[in-house]
Amino acid sequence: MASKKSRAGDYAKQRFRQGLRSWRRRNRRLFAVLLGPLFAVGVAIVLLNGQLLSWGAGVAVGLAMTLWLVFRDTPPHYVENWRLGFEGERRTARELIRIERAGWHVAHDVQNGHGNYDHIAVGAAGVYLLDSKNLQGVVEIRDGVPYLRRRHDAEDERAWVAIPQRARRDAARLRGEIQERTGRRTWVQAVVVLWSEFPAGVVEEDRCAFVHGSRLRAWLQDRPSRLSQAEAEEVAAGIAGIARDAGAGEASPSATAPSSPWSLPAPARHG
Repeated sequence: MASKKSRAGDYAKQRFRQGLRSWRRRNRRLFAVLLGPLFAVGVAIVLLNGQLLSWGAGVAVGLAMTLWLVFRDTPPHYVENWRLGFEGERRTARELIRIERAGWHVAHDVQNGHGNYDHIAVGAAGVYLLDSKNLQGVVEIRDGVPYLRRRHDAEDERAWVAIPQRARRDAARLRGEIQERTGRRTWVQAVVVLWSEFPAGVVEEDRCAFVHGSRLRAWLQDRPSRLSQAEAEEVAAGIAGIARDAGAGEASPSATAPSSPWSLPAPARHG
């Protein structure tokens, strides 16, 4: 049976939905205790059938409904970050559609036994492993490390050392998998695709490039050629085999190590 083709952000989206369901189940009783009285008061007033009282009942019921919707869709930040993650991956996927039309081969959300590869792009310019990051704030790269500054708190600055470390580690792992699959040794370039405010736009540091999503397509298309068409197709076929085999034996998200930077060791905090 053919395995279902992965879409960008599937892993992060499943993690978000799983966390949101858990959040709702855990707080269902609390929501009922807090909001149930408002519903009860509203219904009681409606039963009295007074005009002014009916207006008050509408306010009470409307307030209760609003609070219910707000509470149930406001999970903890570590759950919400999975939603931001898959939104970033979907935005990257939309950019990659354009280079696919130019002859590149692209795979998304490939399981690797330790989480997943967000995106793999193969073309004449070589092999690129792209890790999408939708960090909330302004990003600056210093000595190969992304520093995140919150827009509304200039003193809250954090160094996300784990992001480039993971990108380089995953690129090395994928390089080994390609060699095992095809017998071909080829460089895999680690790329962190940022959907944050990133004034520099593009920074290439220590075997890892940081590229704003809006500049990704142009940056990839400007890379020098490394592979012939036959070589690119051979590598792409090997990656397709990796993705197919991973899909056939894919574990549920809860059984694999998280691939999101939010679940890596806490970043260093500065200021």
